[in-house]
Amino acid sequence: MRALFELFLDICLFRKGPQDVPAGMALLKLCLLGYGLSGLAVLLLSTPAPVAILQILLDLVLLAGLLHLALLARRHPRRFEQTLSALTGTGTLMGLLALPMMVWIVRQGPNGDTQLPALLLLGLMAWSITVMAHILRQALDIPVWAGALGALGYTFLSWMLTGWIGA
Repeated sequence: MRALFELFLDICLFRKGPQDVPAGMALLKLCLLGYGLSGLAVLLLSTPAPVAILQILLDLVLLAGLLHLALLARRHPRRFEQTLSALTGTGTLMGLLALPMMVWIVRQGPNGDTQLPALLLLGLMAWSITVMAHILRQALDIPVWAGALGALGYTFLSWMLTGWIGA
């Protein structure tokens, strides 16, 4: 477990890429589970459980589906397991980092001072998008700007679609 943590941390610190993630369905399932549970833990702080579950499932389907299409379009379908494992493994770390900030915000209540945790959360989101861009750039063999565009596009599409579920 420690080796996996260090691997995903190295990806988050741009020292490694998706090609360094071992291919395998067992690891992919573990990463998907971690991503789903960490995202669910964050969402449950402010969202009813049925809505949070639907939002996480939609996000996972969207992430896997768009990644699969992008890899097919770039003629790299064999990179799917490693890339999705990299995205969900690093996403799990980001979710775990977001959890204390979300708890801090929720505990402050609607009239509390949430500027610092909100600013930290914004920085974490920017870092998360940058990590996703790094992974996509390497997996798809595309320029940095295209990876950034893909990461931003996915993020905004996911926020928009999951927001509709919560509305």
